[in-house]
Amino acid sequence: MTTVAIPVKDDKGPESSVDHHFSRAPYYALYDIENESFTIIKNEAANKPGHEGPLELLDARGVSAVLCAGVGPGALDFAAELGMTVCFGRAQTASDMIEMYEARELETVSDGSPCGRD
Repeated sequence: MTTVAIPVKDDKGPESSVDHHFSRAPYYALYDIENESFTIIKNEAANKPGHEGPLELLDARGVSAVLCAGVGPGALDFAAELGMTVCFGRAQTASDMIEMYEARELETVSDGSPCGRD
């Protein structure tokens, strides 16, 4: 199973608005690629310092990739330690971000610097 996570502002399923603040987003939209299904979870670590809490939450849910507008270098490094891919892009809704991901229009980032798409 491949699950990706998108930081979102609200709990509206695929139409949830993308939040551009990864660690502080109130929710995450989890998308199961195989089943083509969305689940919205609350970011229990949104008000805690650092980026570890949100990433650990996503890791516990089996997330393999984070799709977001951007993250800091610490979060990027920690995501890599957890084996997660981070992809950057700008979208209005969670479903828009998934469409961009599936069309390979997002920028995969590693080691603090963008790398080209395949």
